[in-house]
Amino acid sequence: MSLEQVLSHVDSCCDTYVAQLREFVRIPSISAGADGDAAAAIGRAADFLVADFQRLELQAEKIQVTPDTNPLVLARPSTLSPQRPTVLIYGHYDVQGVDNPRSAWSYDPFAADLEDDFLLGRGASDDKGQLMTHLKALDAFRALGEPLPIDPIFLIEGEEECGSRALGRFLATGGLDPFAPLACAVVSDSSMYGPDRPSLTLGLRGIVYTEVAVRTLRQDVHSGLFGGIVHNPNHLLVRALASLFSAEGGIAVPGFYDDVREPSARERESYASLPVDADEYRRTLGVETLIGEPGYSLLEQRWIRPTLEINHLNGGSPRTVIPATAAAAISCRLVPDQDPARIEAALQECIRARLPADIEAEFGKAHASPPYYLDIDHPLVTPTLRAIRTGFDIDPVLTREGGSIPIVTDIVDRTGAPVLLVGFGQVTDNWHGPNERFSLRDYHRGIRTSAALFHELGQTA
Repeated sequence: MSLEQVLSHVDSCCDTYVAQLREFVRIPSISAGADGDAAAAIGRAADFLVADFQRLELQAEKIQVTPDTNPLVLARPSTLSPQRPTVLIYGHYDVQGVDNPRSAWSYDPFAADLEDDFLLGRGASDDKGQLMTHLKALDAFRALGEPLPIDPIFLIEGEEECGSRALGRFLATGGLDPFAPLACAVVSDSSMYGPDRPSLTLGLRGIVYTEVAVRTLRQDVHSGLFGGIVHNPNHLLVRALASLFSAEGGIAVPGFYDDVREPSARERESYASLPVDADEYRRTLGVETLIGEPGYSLLEQRWIRPTLEINHLNGGSPRTVIPATAAAAISCRLVPDQDPARIEAALQECIRARLPADIEAEFGKAHASPPYYLDIDHPLVTPTLRAIRTGFDIDPVLTREGGSIPIVTDIVDRTGAPVLLVGFGQVTDNWHGPNERFSLRDYHRGIRTSAALFHELGQTA
């Protein structure tokens, strides 16, 4: 049986696949602070997936990693064949809350209504719709009695929106070891470059986040009585933070750029070919001027260059006092070959070096994740692009993302498998905000792409 027959079956089942996705979206599986009705909804969403996987002849189970975490859903064939590549497919069934505020929604976030070729609802795009593209692709192979070209291992979590505690522990304790070696992992939890611009995302920036506090006094004091004879922590912290940047706007932390890997000429040419509307960026952001490093395009600055941002400042209050403490939150976005631990240490040392000898900087609440990069010349890039082209009937583009998806690097660290980031959402889908939606046309084309990708990966065994 040919791939064309599988794709034809997908085309003929669009209404059924949409109905099944609507049923899934109607489950209000909000993970943050899930208890009572919310916890019950989490359970229903996991049960929905288990039932669907079992209907597709996969062994499926809920895994309760710890009593206080939401269950994982793991599905796999009854036997794995050495003649077929084993492919991990990751997604999440939990969704963000809707009280942000609830009055901002134009419709019921869990009614899963249809309007203008969009499915409306929380989780429609992030990530239930994108996840379901892979289940429905598998459905098409099963419906035609076609042997699966791959051995799919579905690992679906219920805490992506609140920290991935269960999944992190599952991976750390070797939960995927029985399925090694993995040929690759597929993650569809991101956006395309734009409408009718499907893409393969080659990389994600990493992150280092830390909070710093400078204390100079036991308590706040009167600025009229004590100003001029004691250190003001606001002054000290602001000067230290300012020293992290050069006069030209670059990052002045010693060694910050030392390990930055420059992209290949081929990759930069690919990004240069993408349409970019700088005026639209300015309008959307409400700014007159876009800043950046000389020699790098707008997209390159967002994707392939590291950054350092001061995210929050806190010191005292609008009163005439000298505060005892000043604090700041700082984050760095990292690119390939930058080591989060090394960058965090350099950042802390740079701040400490700018403070008086008798004043200590206290660092706390830190987290870090390394960058991810799939080389443009990796052997899976071409078949993945071919699959996207088959699914959309449009030539795909190569992109990177400026943000971080920590679970991607966790998968790489634990399995050594390359991760294919093939998203079907749009930046206009309103993830995490009111009025989330998902294009039914992209849902259909995403299912076609997934079926074609399973076929392409099967040829690599």
